[in-house]
Amino acid sequence: MHRELSDIIAMVEAGQLDLILQAAQEIEDAWDRSWVLKGIAEAMAEVGQFDRAIQIAQKIEKASDRSLALWGIAIAMAEASQFDRALQIAQKLEDAWERSWALAEIAEAMAKAGQFDRAIQVAQEIEDASFRSLALADIAEAMAEAGQTERANKTFQLALQVAQKIEDASDLSSVLAEIAAAMAKAEQFDCALQIAQKIEDASDRSLALAEIAEAMAEAGQFDLAFQIAQKIEVAWHRSSALAEVAAAMAKAGQMERSNQVFQTALQAAQKIEGASDRSSALTGIATTMAKAGQTEGANRAFRLALQAAQEIEDASFRSSALREIAVAMAKAGQFDLALQVAQEIEDAEDRSLALREIAKALAQVGQIDRAVKVAEMIDDPIERLQALADIMVAKRKAGKGEAGKE
Repeated sequence: MHRELSDIIAMVEAGQLDLILQAAQEIEDAWDRSWVLKGIAEAMAEVGQFDRAIQIAQKIEKASDRSLALWGIAIAMAEASQFDRALQIAQKLEDAWERSWALAEIAEAMAKAGQFDRAIQVAQEIEDASFRSLALADIAEAMAEAGQTERANKTFQLALQVAQKIEDASDLSSVLAEIAAAMAKAEQFDCALQIAQKIEDASDRSLALAEIAEAMAEAGQFDLAFQIAQKIEVAWHRSSALAEVAAAMAKAGQMERSNQVFQTALQAAQKIEGASDRSSALTGIATTMAKAGQTEGANRAFRLALQAAQEIEDASFRSSALREIAVAMAKAGQFDLALQVAQEIEDAEDRSLALREIAKALAQVGQIDRAVKVAEMIDDPIERLQALADIMVAKRKAGKGEAGKE
């Protein structure tokens, strides 16, 4: 491992932020140097230190890493309602695709803050038709949530008009699925269903119908939601939708019915032919069950997911599936099991990524010492550094939260 990376890792762990930049710039390998600086810039932005984040980002030599760092800073600024600064950065991004994406995120943040006129203005400036259409749909959803139903309807129609300018059939299907989902969240179920049925791609159509079923269930329309979920073509999306419907039922106190639908979701997932897709579907259901407080059911689903993952013949796909399970377990608070699974991962990169996410999840629930120990288990020095930076960010956020309570 580079001595310089060891130094930086120790500095992050000790919270010595003033020395990190100097040490990072001494890293000999240009790719490593750019990647580390990008991670530090993103960490600074995440804790609201925007000026320092920009200074660090501008020192990144590799153009793609520099652009991604500035993109992340712009989004963090928008989320902190610093819209003018966010726009200044986004509009200077060289890559047209990243620029469009950043402006779409900023427009959405403006809409969530109730600045609808300005959000529309920013959305209309987006070059890429896909991002422009998606931004308008997000704005319409925010308008509906604010009770501006008529204006939301007009903006949804504008989003659909823009979508028709998308030339690539695959992109169009994906965008229409997102618009249908946004309409469903705004409880415009009839319009959402009409759009979903027109989507050509079966996977995108299934995704849209899954989102609609979930939104209907959240609105208490359980019978319709269940009917729609049952008819979804793609098994992965069908099982996911059924699980979300079950979770909404549990939230409404309909525990017996919820348990039945969760079992239906598990049965649907277990019928998926490919072991990799089956493992992924079961992991998703386990996560949903855990969030719904169904700990025993979640544990069973995780076990089934592990069984499916072990059936995957390709070592790379198997490692990826185990990583997904380990991360999901950690996010569900099952840290011991998550670590056991992570240590079984054959691929070093997937194992490092899993351990990083476990460390981050531990830090987010205040288990800082244990998070650091997990981070130290990571083989890859860059991922270990990123894990320790994640821990530092979580610790700082927790400190701000405690200060706010005083």
